[in-house]
Amino acid sequence: MYRKFKKRANPQKPLNAIDENTTYKVPRISSVDKTDDEIAAFVPESEEDNIPASQEQTQRFLSQHSIALAATLGRTQSSSKINCSRQPNSFFEMVLINAGVQLDNGDTFVLSCDHIAIVAKLRDILVRSPKYPDNIETFKAGLNVALAPKSKIAQKLLSGCTIDTAGEEQAYQSQNSMFINFLMIDFLREPCLDVLFNKIEEIAKLDRVQTTPGCLPLLPLMLAQLRYLTLSHSDQIYIHIERIFNNGSESSKLDIISNAEFVLDASKHDDFVDLLIINYSSNKDLFHLGTVQMLSNLSLSARTQGKLRERILEFIKEDSSCSNVILPHLIRLLLNSLNQDTDDIVRQLVSTLREIFNWRHRARSNDSTEMVRPTSNDKHSQLELFGFLQQGLRRSKRFYQIWQRTIGGLPATEFRSFDFIMMLLLININEDNTLYIENLLRRRIKLEHMTVEILDEARTYFSHVLEQHIQVLMHILHDFVREKNRIVAEFAKSAYSILFKICNSIQKNILKKLLELTFDKSAQHVTTMALILMRELQRKNPKHVQNCAMLLLPLLDRLSDLTLPQTRLAMDLLCHIAFPEPKLTECAPLQDQIEMVVKKQQINCSEYVKKQGIIGCVQLIDAVARIETIIMDNEDLQTSVESITSLPDGRSKQAANLIMLTQSAIRNSPELLALFYDELASVLTVRHYNAESAYMLDNKFLIWLCELMTYRFQQSFVSEHQASTIKGIQLEYQKNINELDETNVNTESEVLSIGINVSELVLAPNGDASCSIFVLAPLFNLVSVLHNQRYQYSLEVINALLGCAIILPSFFDDANYVAIFDNYDEDLQKQILNIYFHTVNWIRVTICAFASQKHGATRKRVLMRLADLICIEQRLKLLLSHAPVGFVPPPCQFLNTPKQTGAQQGSRDKRQAGKTKAVNNETVGETEDQQVGNQSKLGNFTIKLGSCKSVKCKIDFEHLYGPLERYRQLDVGIILLLKEEPFTLNHPMETEENGTHLGLLELRFILTDLVHKLGTVINGHQDVSEMDSLRSHVAKPEHFMCDLQECLGEISTLLKTLASHIDEQLGKVNNVHSNLDLFKDKFNYVKTCFGLCIHLFALYFSWNEWTDKSQAQLLQSSLRNALPEEQRKTIKKQSVANIASKVFDYFLKFEKSVLHIGTAVQLQRLLRSLRKLSYSPGENAARRAVQQAEEIRKTCTIMLKRKWFNHTGSLEKGAQCNIHLDELVKGFLKDSPFERQKDILSDLKEECGLLNKKDKALDSFPNIKKANFPLLFRGLCEILITTLSAQCNTDTDGDRFKLWESTISLLNGLLDIVQKVEQPRNFALFLKHSQLFLKLLLQHGLPVLETIVRDSPERLIKFLSELQNVTKFLHNLCCHSKSIKNTAIICYIPSLRETLETLVFRVKALLAANKCHAAFHISILDNKDLHGDAIRTPAGSFANETNSDEEIPADDTSVDETVLDENVTTTSVSSSTRRSTINRSKSSSRSKCF
Repeated sequence: MYRKFKKRANPQKPLNAIDENTTYKVPRISSVDKTDDEIAAFVPESEEDNIPASQEQTQRFLSQHSIALAATLGRTQSSSKINCSRQPNSFFEMVLINAGVQLDNGDTFVLSCDHIAIVAKLRDILVRSPKYPDNIETFKAGLNVALAPKSKIAQKLLSGCTIDTAGEEQAYQSQNSMFINFLMIDFLREPCLDVLFNKIEEIAKLDRVQTTPGCLPLLPLMLAQLRYLTLSHSDQIYIHIERIFNNGSESSKLDIISNAEFVLDASKHDDFVDLLIINYSSNKDLFHLGTVQMLSNLSLSARTQGKLRERILEFIKEDSSCSNVILPHLIRLLLNSLNQDTDDIVRQLVSTLREIFNWRHRARSNDSTEMVRPTSNDKHSQLELFGFLQQGLRRSKRFYQIWQRTIGGLPATEFRSFDFIMMLLLININEDNTLYIENLLRRRIKLEHMTVEILDEARTYFSHVLEQHIQVLMHILHDFVREKNRIVAEFAKSAYSILFKICNSIQKNILKKLLELTFDKSAQHVTTMALILMRELQRKNPKHVQNCAMLLLPLLDRLSDLTLPQTRLAMDLLCHIAFPEPKLTECAPLQDQIEMVVKKQQINCSEYVKKQGIIGCVQLIDAVARIETIIMDNEDLQTSVESITSLPDGRSKQAANLIMLTQSAIRNSPELLALFYDELASVLTVRHYNAESAYMLDNKFLIWLCELMTYRFQQSFVSEHQASTIKGIQLEYQKNINELDETNVNTESEVLSIGINVSELVLAPNGDASCSIFVLAPLFNLVSVLHNQRYQYSLEVINALLGCAIILPSFFDDANYVAIFDNYDEDLQKQILNIYFHTVNWIRVTICAFASQKHGATRKRVLMRLADLICIEQRLKLLLSHAPVGFVPPPCQFLNTPKQTGAQQGSRDKRQAGKTKAVNNETVGETEDQQVGNQSKLGNFTIKLGSCKSVKCKIDFEHLYGPLERYRQLDVGIILLLKEEPFTLNHPMETEENGTHLGLLELRFILTDLVHKLGTVINGHQDVSEMDSLRSHVAKPEHFMCDLQECLGEISTLLKTLASHIDEQLGKVNNVHSNLDLFKDKFNYVKTCFGLCIHLFALYFSWNEWTDKSQAQLLQSSLRNALPEEQRKTIKKQSVANIASKVFDYFLKFEKSVLHIGTAVQLQRLLRSLRKLSYSPGENAARRAVQQAEEIRKTCTIMLKRKWFNHTGSLEKGAQCNIHLDELVKGFLKDSPFERQKDILSDLKEECGLLNKKDKALDSFPNIKKANFPLLFRGLCEILITTLSAQCNTDTDGDRFKLWESTISLLNGLLDIVQKVEQPRNFALFLKHSQLFLKLLLQHGLPVLETIVRDSPERLIKFLSELQNVTKFLHNLCCHSKSIKNTAIICYIPSLRETLETLVFRVKALLAANKCHAAFHISILDNKDLHGDAIRTPAGSFANETNSDEEIPADDTSVDETVLDENVTTTSVSSSTRRSTINRSKSSSRSKCF
């Protein structure tokens, strides 16, 4: 069988007979002589003769294996070092010794030559023996003894050998064992296998096998010997392994499992898995780590993989805390299904993987213990798991595509953090799909399927893989943050905050990206958002941002390109990094650079740069002086600091020097001084109000600054001298409401006689900038802020300023003030108007300052001042209608540049063209300073103006302020008036209620301001150049929301009171909404305040920060306060979702009290926000969400069916009304199933004929006329396509063709409406959405048609016939539009024609594949208009126009790229005039064509 050897010249003597019972001494022959003589006799004839062709496959493999060893090791001579130290104890040992094996040297056998030579020697010794083949049994018996568990040479037989050949300096280790050499001899193979199987079975039954200490277990070594016989002895090996496995111990089974992949042939892998499944009924025992690793390496059939898939799912569900170590290997095992790579198997695999991760997600949600949360030790397991998934995605294109398609079609409720991670993996593997997946993610964010909570879950549970793919995510967020869509941009902003907490490398990366965004000059809002985000990161993570201080140094070079609010944000960030809290390390290089830049800006000749220097210096002062941690005690309250020299050296003195330096630089400009005081007050208010850190202003510095500013205010604006006459205007002290009572009996009478010098500073300014009237309100604001902080929210020291007199013209409160005003020249008229404006601003700032005081007399004076303020603003409203042309109100904020002011002045000049007209007759769009609301009522009166006509003041209940009424913004302290003061419905109020109650006018005033502030916070309405940006509610909205939460209970009570009054009045008029009693002034104020309350709640609960877990407690308190007081105590321990559900039901009851369409829209928005907040996982929550959606639809239906009137009693109409109607229509149709759409269309088709009559409206929807009917029609088209797209992306069993039958029926219903009501805009809407339907039909519908074409041809005929009606109308519409040159529709023609041609040829191919091509006919359609009349078109004109490149528009931006698959192919047609026809009969006619 092996090599053919030449015979020796001198034949060797035969061996002596051996008696096993006695010991023989064998004469030792020189090792060199013996082995040289033996080996010299074996001279191979040729390589080809070494391996006879008649050998079996396994034998040929073993022979080839031996030749490979020979090629590696080389033919060598016997070692001269072999010297056996002991005599052989058996025939087996003697054979080994004679073959050149040293038995007792070290831990392995030492061979004198390579394996090939050893095999040849063994074979020759056994064959040449006289007792051959009987000696084989003797050899077998010796082998059996040698393989005993306690045998000394058993380990050596089964492990590798040491080869020590002659001529080599060093011996080397061979991996092949001596037992493998036995198996290479044909006549020894079977006896050795018998011995091996017996020993395996014997050892496998033992629980513990006693082996030599330090040696490996025998069973794995024995099993390893079978790997070379796997193919030839597959059946024999499996039979023995099965028997051994069934009878073996648990430890032996594990050894068999670990070696199964090498021992068993591939054809036996399925049988072995079945054996495992039978033996291990417990999933935990089956999916041992070693077992899973072995199963992953087997070649299994689809049937077996299906069994394992089911067991794996059971295992995950039984043990949700499945070890993170074993999970990656389970996933790897599942990925073996990709070997089949068929659609069904891959789709099932994707579903299984999602189910596993979703189950673990639910387990984590239900278990709050730490054992289910990832630890730092699972990084390797997590990366290994997703590494296997990445390998699968790279390995199978089908797996990649199906996973991508699955994520694209997931319903909103099924999208999880795991799907988000998979999207990152898909982008990382194939960057060509980045745009598609980005659009997919963008669409889900817009629809709020992908929320911040999902990203937070991804950071929590997949932090390591998220860190690995952070570059991909940062690229996506970099694009999202530039989005104009607010939801997408806010998501990106929140994502940066969440990712910042993962690791240090990501923190630097995020800061670099945000810094890069600040250098983007193309979009100011992006720069602002990046700066805001960096500032928030610095406040929440000061230590981490401090480590990257020098990274932000280039931001100083960018200051010249920033707006003033952006400059404030940038300097806030940089200053608090350069001068951090004392516990952090200061950044000296950044400090030097900031101080140098600020000083240069303040001495710059440009006013804009100076303003930047003021803003930067204020931020620097705040950062430098904030070093105090101890609250000022009573002794410090009496302490006085006379000058800067009295301040201690350090940061407090440095801050004081900066204040003096800034004042000296701007001492000649009152506007800049006012800006400086406003900025300083705002920063100190925000910092103290927020209490973000334990550090406050240095006490000595605060005392010095408070005394300094109080003294300056007293010297500049507090007057005690007798008022005089200036420019013919008699001045006098007015509006003094200070009086002596028991609380101020000890007060000097001189203090009660002081006044604020407003008129003199306006009419005769003294030229000193520090005494300018512009500085009055800002400086007092700063003084009140400093006193609040020094005296711990007490303003007792300056409370005389609240009710003190004001120096005003004597006619200020005169009944004929308008006539007197008209008698002055234009210059004096402008100055008088300025006096009114400055008076209003002064009263506003004092009301806000003292609104927080608890003293009863002070609170009474605040309410009296508030009533006086409302009266003055109404008087000023009428005066503004008589203002001179070109009048510009005095600045109430000082951030605008002169260029901006000039532009505003020009626009105001145009508005003042007719000064005798009523100021509020027209509706004015909302501006950056305008607050939405209604104006207070001023009694109707007539004034004689010489030759002028009488003027009647008309109340505008829509807007409280006109375009010229630009007043100083109220601070957030105004909220306290709602909380502390009682409310009365009397209008006008009773005398005893003045100063003690809030009336309708005061309530409207306060609610209007709060709604404006909330709109600024929620919707981001503030302009980047507006002073609002430094207000506390904008700088720190969460604290404003927290304060507002405290007043929600009072607002809810007010809402209930107002609703009860409205319901009472409706009952009196029998619910006739057009009754004139419902449009009286008092009731209009009630309706307005009711609408403002609903608007406030709608804005409050739509705050996007409610999704942040840190706001959970605030949200719970807010929801509880929104309920009536009797319900609050019963829900303290309930979840947020349950409370939100109760609040939803509570506000739903106010539907009948809504009498204005704007309030109806706000109520709908409020209900949607509450529905979102009441969502939580679980079946009950899902049913609740469906029920709430139905309630919202019912509410919108009621609102649409109601006739709406404005505050004058006229029917609502106009652009704003249409905007409200459009939102109600969307709510009315949202998530409507096909059955409801069908009912709506059926009713609409019966009524729509009324719209063709003049000034007629629909009976069902009284506010819908022909002019605004496209609002309703667009909603019907959109819901049809949205529903169809959602149904196409869900896998549902059953008759899928019913979906397309229902859709085409609805589309024909829309076609009937279009034909009945010929409205040009409806034509474009129908064409656009019909094209979307056709594209969805091409992508999802044609595969469904293939299943129906044979089963139900009559259904297919009906479907194609209804489709033909639509396409025929589209053809006529396009022809008609081209004839009348309607460009709105012409732009759709090229893409529509391409879609129709693709549809024709796809349908033709479908019918041909089913041998129905005879039913398909192509012909040319006639050019007809919408009425069926032929259109005469010059020859060739149609083709020339439609084929011109200039008329081919860009891709339709309204088509979502994630809806249509990239696989939809189009077919171009050479003839542009060719049209197609589908007909079931062979005879074609022009009436039945496409």
